[in-house]
Amino acid sequence: MAFYLDMSALIDMFGTKLTVLANSDDGEWVEGIWHQTESKEIDLYEPFLTFNINSTLLSGQLMPAETGEFDTDKAYWFSENDYVIGTRVKHNDEFYRVTGKQNYSDYSNVLEYELKKESPNNEQT
Repeated sequence: MAFYLDMSALIDMFGTKLTVLANSDDGEWVEGIWHQTESKEIDLYEPFLTFNINSTLLSGQLMPAETGEFDTDKAYWFSENDYVIGTRVKHNDEFYRVTGKQNYSDYSNVLEYELKKESPNNEQT
């Protein structure tokens, strides 16, 4: 008997509103000027955690990560949809970019994404 864990009920139960900005980096160079294409906005209701799930959840401390970033700059998102690394996501008026992805489709219907918060001075123009 094969093991399969259906996460649909948990996704629905713990979901929060977020917007995926698909194709947000697409565009073309025309005469030396970058023309960004219109990104497709996809509204979802899926779990989005704005704390490091690999640290102590209830410690209440902001500990710098090994990369010199604070854990508050990271977020985790669980989805039934497959997106590429680099995809932009908007949650609570903050923009994040997918920096890592773990695909559990061999035994479940969920993907885990690691995201990094974008600051105004590193957003693409």
